[in-house]
Amino acid sequence: MNKIKILIADSSPVYRGMFQSAVEATDNNVSVTCISEGKEAVDIIVRKNPDIVIVDAEINDPGLTEILKFTGSDIPKAFVLVTARPSSTNAKVFMEALSAGASDSMTKPIYNSYNDNLEIIKTKISEIIDAQRTVGKTPIKTKTAKKNVSAKPFRPQIILIAVSTGGPRALETIIPAIRSDIPVPILIVQHMPPHFIETLTDRLNSKAEIKVKVAENGEKIKGGTVYFAPGGVHMRLNADNEVYLDDSPPINGVRPAADALFDSVADDFSGLRVLTIVLTGMGQDSMKGIINLKEKKKCYCIAQSENTCVVYGMPRAVVDKGLADKISDLDQIASEIEGFNYL
Repeated sequence: MNKIKILIADSSPVYRGMFQSAVEATDNNVSVTCISEGKEAVDIIVRKNPDIVIVDAEINDPGLTEILKFTGSDIPKAFVLVTARPSSTNAKVFMEALSAGASDSMTKPIYNSYNDNLEIIKTKISEIIDAQRTVGKTPIKTKTAKKNVSAKPFRPQIILIAVSTGGPRALETIIPAIRSDIPVPILIVQHMPPHFIETLTDRLNSKAEIKVKVAENGEKIKGGTVYFAPGGVHMRLNADNEVYLDDSPPINGVRPAADALFDSVADDFSGLRVLTIVLTGMGQDSMKGIINLKEKKKCYCIAQSENTCVVYGMPRAVVDKGLADKISDLDQIASEIEGFNYL
């Protein structure tokens, strides 16, 4: 097994050492390079082609924006994690970084205990390394789902989207390309903290023709609107097609979880035909919910293609289970949504 090459670029010796310790404690089959300046980061990116880049948002000479240009052009398959100290501007900084090509973001932990901080970083690093080790692996051959449906006669009454790592860039490709008068509601579960979701929805609403908002407890969903699950709570639908939010335990290690929404639609949504779209992300959130939807409703499932995902975990899970009716490149998904007959 080839070693995963990791670059840690941070001007703080404390955090540089902490991230290095977390990497080495997580996986011994890695090669780690630590640097403190932007110009050193660019040199390593060009010469060594790291698989994972962990870069501080405050790095200088050059800054983060320039470094992201180099990662995008020289190592497009690398996983780029942008880190920053806690601040009121984090959400905006991270959203700009994600839109510019970063794969994910992380607020540096600042607990009093060094070990507590280290454990948080180790959890994040472990997820990233696992994701990078699956890049390029051949999907498991499985039987096609029994209740797959043809797209031609399918008329969605609701659209559900599940997305995680790499989501902001994917959604910025899809949502602004959807017409404002699409007659069905679109509900999205993006794994993100509360302030990040608000920043993302504001950004998408400013770019899109369709209305984009954070879902509110008790509101009735309607066509021509994109509803995002708020950060930190599950979003579900009741039998009156009203949103209800709850802080029950995480599902698949996340809250909000797509499975919570998908299960509620399978059990309670008044309509019959559901279009599900599974985009880039770690883990397998949405898979169990789609199984439930295919048992109880007419469900058509589109999975994002591996070559256009930042992380192929969530789409891989539905593809490997035979749940995907179609696999599409990211830049084709908006036209897929537009192509259905909604009358």
